[in-house]
Amino acid sequence: MNNLALTAALATAPTTAFAELRERPRFWFPLLLLVATTAALLYWYYSVVDIEWFKDVIYGNNPQMQAMPEADRARALGMVGRGMLLWGSVIGSIIALPCVFLITALYFLLAAKVTKLPQGFVHWLALVCWTSLPILLGTVVAAIFMLMSDTTQISPSLLQPLGLNELLFHRPLGSPGQAMLDSLSIPTVLSSILAIIGVHTWSQRSWAFSAIVALIPLVLFYGIWAIFAFR
Repeated sequence: MNNLALTAALATAPTTAFAELRERPRFWFPLLLLVATTAALLYWYYSVVDIEWFKDVIYGNNPQMQAMPEADRARALGMVGRGMLLWGSVIGSIIALPCVFLITALYFLLAAKVTKLPQGFVHWLALVCWTSLPILLGTVVAAIFMLMSDTTQISPSLLQPLGLNELLFHRPLGSPGQAMLDSLSIPTVLSSILAIIGVHTWSQRSWAFSAIVALIPLVLFYGIWAIFAFR
């Protein structure tokens, strides 16, 4: 099964897809695809957004920024330009996504050792990368919204159009929990479901066992984030 067929199988017959990955684990295709599309979307966004408006939206209600003397605040905002935002976000995504995938794969490897599963690190890195492909859904929707936009004053929330904040809560930028609710999205749920199916297929154990193993990193990540976001 080639990579495109495997991608289609994840959507239509995920058990078959994970059976294929159990025999032939590989991760470069989804990893490079996700890094490239995420970086491209961020490059596009910061290339077209009204930077002065963006800075006003992001930093206008920032308590630390507002507490600074006016001259220092103006100097700090003057250092934040299109190039810094564009390349900082692009380079950051290129570094951050693989690091997150590696850390998550290490968790699965540790869980596999503890629970006596035979799969090695490459298997779990493959599972993490392939189950993250639903991120592409959010990227495509964000790209469509940007194409349809008739202004350059594009909210950063548009980059997470399927996030719970955009869909349900509508918390303003910078408000407590806004970033976390933007991140928690429909693709997050889909990725979690795929991870549960993957663990179940590889372990041949109960759905409860598979859900616990697959969801622990997600629960820990968002649980810790929520503590700090809403305090």
